[in-house]
Amino acid sequence: MSSIAKLLSILELFSESRPFLSAEQVATELDCSVPSAYRYLRELVESGMLLRFVGGEYGLGPRIIRLDYQLRVSDPLLKAGQPIMRELAGHSGFDVVMSRWYGNELVDTHRETHDTSLDLRYGRGRPRPLFLGAAPKAILSTFPKARLAILFEQHAAEITSSGLGNSLEAFRSKLLKIRRAGFYLSNGELEEGISAVASPLFTDDSGEAVGALALVVPSHRLQLLNLDRLVESVKEAAARTSSRARAIIER
Repeated sequence: MSSIAKLLSILELFSESRPFLSAEQVATELDCSVPSAYRYLRELVESGMLLRFVGGEYGLGPRIIRLDYQLRVSDPLLKAGQPIMRELAGHSGFDVVMSRWYGNELVDTHRETHDTSLDLRYGRGRPRPLFLGAAPKAILSTFPKARLAILFEQHAAEITSSGLGNSLEAFRSKLLKIRRAGFYLSNGELEEGISAVASPLFTDDSGEAVGALALVVPSHRLQLLNLDRLVESVKEAAARTSSRARAIIER
């Protein structure tokens, strides 16, 4: 592993359950000497990626916050989607969430909050399960066979337990139904008592979604709503967001 790769891998060691690390822990994780770990950590502190606290432990630094800001202001989907999400949240009376698929991770990138009492387990930057909930299934439904085959090989047990089939063909068949519908409605899959309607987001004409727009609804309210109208609102908002994002990219 190169020095740059080791530096970047240190940032991956931090998590919600482990926000602080010592040089000794980093050395163990990287299988390197403690002096080498201190050298890597010093470089990250000098760059602002990490902070050194009293007591000798390290945590994420201010450069991370600046990079997150830069990502938010430069992401074409966020630029295009925020006003549309705000409009949808206002008209529907429910929260709207944008999720993005990065490599093999799914994270929420923005939430327009309408119901302040709605406490969702996931938020901006926290990785979500790849096969549970409305957003991932809306995104997965657009993936080509080869990409789905790789995912099934790597995550067969998770895919089966999520109700998406116990074989590649069953997996593809269920996703094809979602693709044809243009949306997916989940009910209590990710969080008990929470439903969501999601539609895919695109930034080019490849046909592969890079994210999804989801309207989050308390499950007990679903039967009181005009579901068809709600679905069309989400699909229309996702289509407008995709169109505007493509226009931004092509400028």
